[in-house]
Amino acid sequence: MRRRDFIGSATVTAALSALSTSPAWATGDRDVIRRAFLYGYGIYEFARTALGAGVRQGYRPNTLLRRRTLSDHTHRMVTAPNNDTLYASAFLELSAGPVEVTAPDAPDRYHSIAFMNAFTDNFAYLGTRATGGRAGRWWVAGPDWRGRAPAGVGVIRSDTNDVWMLGRTLVAGPEDLAAANAAQDGINLIIPPERGPARDIVARPALEPTGALFLDTVNEMLGRSSRQTGHARRARGFRRVGIHAGVAGAYAALPRAGQVLWDEQIPALLTELRANADNGSRIVNGWRLPPPGVGDFGENDLLRSTIALWGLAALSIEEATYFRCAQDGAGNRLDGNRAYRFTIPASGVPVDAFWSLSMYEETPDGRFFFVDNPIRRYAVGDRTPGLVHNGDGSLTFLLQADQPTGPLATNWLPAPRGPFMTSFRAYLPQADMRAGRWTPPPLVPAQPA
Repeated sequence: MRRRDFIGSATVTAALSALSTSPAWATGDRDVIRRAFLYGYGIYEFARTALGAGVRQGYRPNTLLRRRTLSDHTHRMVTAPNNDTLYASAFLELSAGPVEVTAPDAPDRYHSIAFMNAFTDNFAYLGTRATGGRAGRWWVAGPDWRGRAPAGVGVIRSDTNDVWMLGRTLVAGPEDLAAANAAQDGINLIIPPERGPARDIVARPALEPTGALFLDTVNEMLGRSSRQTGHARRARGFRRVGIHAGVAGAYAALPRAGQVLWDEQIPALLTELRANADNGSRIVNGWRLPPPGVGDFGENDLLRSTIALWGLAALSIEEATYFRCAQDGAGNRLDGNRAYRFTIPASGVPVDAFWSLSMYEETPDGRFFFVDNPIRRYAVGDRTPGLVHNGDGSLTFLLQADQPTGPLATNWLPAPRGPFMTSFRAYLPQADMRAGRWTPPPLVPAQPA
C-alpha cells in the first residue's frame, strides 16, 4: 500500500502506540481474537480471491473477464462453482471514482449481475429478477464519491471501495453456447475518462494466514475506503487486538502475548470453520437447508466466514437457493465407493428459472471442486439433454463412480471414488422453496447400475 493510502501518520503512530501499551493480555482475549477473526475473514478471503484471480487470469482491477465456456474440474478460482452459467467477473476499485456497467437486453435468458462488497455482502443486482432482463447503464460508486451520474445512467452505491461484480448467464447446453456468449457480450465495464487509475492490493494473503498477514490484509482492505461506513464501523470494537483501518504493522506493535494468541488461534479457528459448514442450518432428507442470511449476513460473522470459506459469492435467497448434501437420507456419509439414486418427482421443482444437481470432491482445505470424469459431466438438471423419465413422469439420476449400463445410463452423474458432496441449485426459487416447504428428495443407496 502506498504511503498516501494510509490514514494520517500521526494517527498511525497513535494507533500503534496504543496497541503496544494496552493492558496485559488475558484468557478473555481469546474470545476477542475469535470475534475479530470472524469479522475479518470475509475481507481476507475477498482480497485473496481478487489477487488470485489476477495472478491466474492476468487482469487487474476494473477489468472485465468473460469466461466463454462452462466451468469444469480444472477451474478452481471459486469453491463449489456452478456448471450452469457463464461467468463475467470484475474486481472493481472505486477510490478514484465510479465505473460504468452495462447489462444485456436478454429478457428470455436467465442472467444476473451481482455486486458484492469487501465484506462479502451482495448489495445490488441487475438481471432477470432485478431489472426484468432489460438493457441499461449504471455507475457503481464507492462511499467516498460525491458526484452525479450522466442522464439515463443509474447509480449503484457500495459502502466499500472494493467490489466484486460477478455476472451469470444461463447456458441451456453445448449447442446454446454461442447464443449465450452473444448475450454475455452485453455485460460490459466502461471506465469514465476523467477518473484516475485503480489501486492494487499490496498485501499477499495466503491460504493459511499468519497473525501478521491476516492483520495486514484486513487493515489494508479496511483502509482503502476513507469513509468508514457499513460494517467498517464495527472494526472499532477490535482495535485492542490489532484490527485498525489503514494501519500497517499492527501485529508487530502488539505485545508478545497478543502475537502468540493470534498465531495460535488462527489454525484452530480455520479448523472450526471447516467443521462448522452447517452453521446451525437444518437437515431434511440428508440435505442441509441454507441458513437465513446467506449473501446478506448482517452481523452474523460466523455465517459470513463459513460462506467465505466454502461458497464465496453465493447469491441471496431471492436470486438462488443452494442445498448441500454430504449424507444419504439415513444420515450416512456419501461415498463414491457406493451407488445412489436421486429422484425428482413428476411435479417437478418450484423454480421460475432453472435447477441443477452438481457433484463435488472435497479438498483437504475444506473446499469443493468438480470431479474429473470420462464424460465431462459435472452437473445434471432440467436442461440436460437425453434424460430418460420414469413411467410416472419422475426423473431418476444415478450417482456412482463407474459408468452405468441399462435404461437409465444416460442419467449418470459421475462421482469420485471416495467421499463427495452434492449441491442442488434452484434459481429464482418460488415461495414454497424460499420458505422451506419444499426440499430436494434424499439420495438413496442403491446397487450400481
